[in-house]
Amino acid sequence: MLLDYVQLATSLLTVFYSTATFPRQLRLQRLEDHQIKIFSLATLALLIWRTLIVGSRIMIFVMFALVFQSWLFAFVGFHYLLTFALVLYQMQLRGLPLITRIIYTLITPFAYIFDFCLNWLAGPSRYWYLICYVPMYIENVLMSGLVLWNVSTTPSPAWYMVPGCVCVIVMFPLGVLAQLAYYHYWHPTIKTTCLPIMTWSEFLNVVKEAYRDSDMYEDA
Repeated sequence: MLLDYVQLATSLLTVFYSTATFPRQLRLQRLEDHQIKIFSLATLALLIWRTLIVGSRIMIFVMFALVFQSWLFAFVGFHYLLTFALVLYQMQLRGLPLITRIIYTLITPFAYIFDFCLNWLAGPSRYWYLICYVPMYIENVLMSGLVLWNVSTTPSPAWYMVPGCVCVIVMFPLGVLAQLAYYHYWHPTIKTTCLPIMTWSEFLNVVKEAYRDSDMYEDA
């Protein structure tokens, strides 16, 4: 039994660490001043941010599945369809080969079920995070509410259900705060991230124009 808990803990830590260090691995391909050092506050903020977000998702998925079993697939399927539409839109702007777009459009939404860990488009990512994190938190709150409702109607519910739901509801906003702190204080290109606030339509026009210009440059 102890070995099972150790294996579970190490598996979760591996997931948290992988999602937190993924941006650092991408930045290793860039200039040195755009990279993220392993032992830095930026890495710590990334680790806290991803751990709280992914941890809250895993926790509510486990508790919801314990109570409602296969109904979990309804939430997961709904979230997959939402993120599938998002990735499909992003892939169309990227102008990649058709087979590449098909593969990434089908696979990437599975990762987005737990966190928005890969942004396919350049430019300010706050809008993409907003699109993904708002529905994600609504799902967490809704599933937590259903679990709490079941607990209130069950004679002897498991002791960890109520504190677990409270943790899920609290962990996600704390993860967002860690994310905001990372982008405000420790992001490698912090001087270039203070961009003017744009409306959603203005942001989409900027993205479209940027990738239209890049396509023209490649054709030339």
